[in-house]
Amino acid sequence: MTNEEMQRAMDFIVETEAKSSAKIDALAEAQKQGQKEADQRWARADERWARTEESIRVLLTIAEMHEREIKSIGEQTRATDGHLNALINVVGRQLSEARNGKL
Repeated sequence: MTNEEMQRAMDFIVETEAKSSAKIDALAEAQKQGQKEADQRWARADERWARTEESIRVLLTIAEMHEREIKSIGEQTRATDGHLNALINVVGRQLSEARNGKL
């Protein structure tokens, strides 16, 4: 092999190594960028989950409040029903007595 052929072979090897090194650097940068984007996506997903969890807790609290209100309304309705039944009985007795000539 002549000096010229040896020089061409070394130039080829150096050029190939330089191209390989550039490709490896580009791949490493792409991987780094991909990891950064993945980390950002995970961070956004974590934030969305935290907001969703908080919203569910708020909805649960509201549902519990409504449940207490419904129970309270049920108790009030039962009490009102009792008063109405007592009033109906009194009025019924008075009407019955009025028909029988007792008033």
